[in-house]
Order: sequence, then structure tokens, then C-alpha cells
Amino acid sequence: MIFDFGKNWQTYSLQTLNPERLQAARESLVRLLGRDTLDNHTLLDIGCGSGIFTIGAALLGAQATGVDINPLCIEVSQRNAQTYLPDGQQVRFQQCSALDATQMAQLGTYDIVYAWGSLHHTGHMYDAIRLTAACVNPAGQLVLAIYNTHVTSPAWKFIKWLYNRVPEILQRLMVFFLGIVIYFAKWIVTRQNPFKKERGMDFWYDVIDWVGGYPYEYATPDEITDFVTGLGFELEKFVPPAVPTGCNEFVFRRK
Repeated sequence: MIFDFGKNWQTYSLQTLNPERLQAARESLVRLLGRDTLDNHTLLDIGCGSGIFTIGAALLGAQATGVDINPLCIEVSQRNAQTYLPDGQQVRFQQCSALDATQMAQLGTYDIVYAWGSLHHTGHMYDAIRLTAACVNPAGQLVLAIYNTHVTSPAWKFIKWLYNRVPEILQRLMVFFLGIVIYFAKWIVTRQNPFKKERGMDFWYDVIDWVGGYPYEYATPDEITDFVTGLGFELEKFVPPAVPTGCNEFVFRRK
């Protein structure tokens, strides 16, 4: 069994998404890409979820496309675009699997391909990275965020596997108790309020995503860097995670 990311993104969008969170998502793109405009650029968002980063990219001037394997994510993203984009401004969303070579090839190529926290949930992460990288234009950028390898990673993989095989009442209990553990662990490591989220996210919906997000893979920074540079890219920017089990962020450029 796999986790229903669409259901989590739908509830997040209905309960907590607002213009301030969308602005935070937009600002995270600015920080990571090192530019305050995406005018005259095309961007592909792989695993778009709620669509807020596809929408954020469009607000920065990009011609943006979001794809996700989950049809509910596409519905949610389209609804959020209708709510938060100015009249006349459009983005494109479509269902697509990052593991389907034919579907990925049909997407074409883009100046920026953005896959933040999605490819490690495909079950075949390196195949997904390879197909995603093929969507990058010459001299274009590939943005990845991949879970970091940690001594606790195998234990978390079992927890995620278990979560998707127990009744809903037990899932709620797992989220509640593990959420408390995660809260204090993040506070101890960062000395910051875990409820203050970046990128427009929300603490409890992130906990649900983290506890239930299966399939689940992880890698060291060197493993990702070596693999992607072997595909013809060079590393432009690396951002380590705030907590050891979080996502390493990479910005690569095609040579």
C-alpha cells in the first residue's frame, strides 16, 4: 500500500492554504534559485502536490507546468490555481508518472525542472531522477530535494510502511504521538519553533506526510551529486537539511 498524498494536500489546501503561505512558497523559490523573477523561463514542477510551487513560479513570471501521479493532486492544484492566480494568468497541470518514460518524454524540456521532495516517494528514486533530468533544457537547471540518509532512516521506513497498513484510528494515534516526538526533536536540533514553517508548509500536515509518506527512499549528498553529475550536470548549489532526516536541496545545471 502507498500513502495518499492527494488526500493530505486536499485537506491542507482547504484548511490552511492562504495568500501568506503562497507568498512563502514563492519566496522559497527566489531563495533557492537565486533570482527574483522567472520571466521568459519555463518551469516543470514534478510531483506538484497542491500546486503552490507551480503557482508561485507563475507569479514570478514563469510559464509553469505541474505534474503529479495522483489525480486528486491535479484536481486540488487546478482549484488552487483558480483561487490564487490573477484573472487571465494560467498554469498547466496534468497527471503523469515520473517513472513512465513515454509520459515524461511527452512533457518536453524546460529551463527549470523542480522536483522538491517528490522523487524519493516513487519507489524507484534513481530511475525517476534520470527521467526527470532528461526534461532539462541545455544549460537549464534541475532542482532536487531528497531525504538525507540517517541512522534512523531504516526505522522510519518501517514506520511509514506500518502506517499504511493499519486502520485509520491507529494512523491518527501514530501521527499524534510521533508528532510530539518530531516537535521536540526539531526544537532541540534547531532551537526554533517547529510550528513556524518555511515554504508555505504546515507543521501537522508535514507530520502526516512524514509519518505516512511511503514509498520512502533516501540518499547521502554525495550519492545524489555523483549520480546527477554522471547525467551531464554540475552542482551549483547545495543546502543541507535543518534536521538530519530532512531533505538535502540541490540545484544542478546541465553542462
